[in-house]
Amino acid sequence: MAKNKKSDVSAKSAFCKVLLEERGYSSAEVTASPADITAINDGVTWYFEIKMTKRTDTYFGAATATEWEQAFRDPDHYRFVVAVTDDEELNFKFLEFTPHEFMKACTIPPFKIYFNIDLLTGQPKQAKHREGTVSLDEKTFSLLNDVYTKLKTEK
Repeated sequence: MAKNKKSDVSAKSAFCKVLLEERGYSSAEVTASPADITAINDGVTWYFEIKMTKRTDTYFGAATATEWEQAFRDPDHYRFVVAVTDDEELNFKFLEFTPHEFMKACTIPPFKIYFNIDLLTGQPKQAKHREGTVSLDEKTFSLLNDVYTKLKTEK
């Protein structure tokens, strides 16, 4: 089975090892939300969002609104971590940022609206309403567009 080139499992595992072995955290585990890793240090819960790259010069990526929600909720205990690695994912360099530091590198593009087309039938697939998603209709689009337009004009 071919390895998923976009998977960051090895980076998460390596960073958990750093937290436990080098930084003395009492626990560190890979979690799904509100960040990739949740760890305990001196009885305090910390959150680490891992962004992995094999690039050597500049890294362009994204962070979700869910990640930012937790980062703003508890900025003293939330870190964005860029894991820079080699092609074999054997060696890692971790660059760690507070939410305040990380937001200096961030912009918000126009919102995206996702779609799913069944290419075998040539028909749109009925959108599955997943947790954290909102169905598209004219009203929700208008609200979204109004917010984005307001943000652009206020800056």
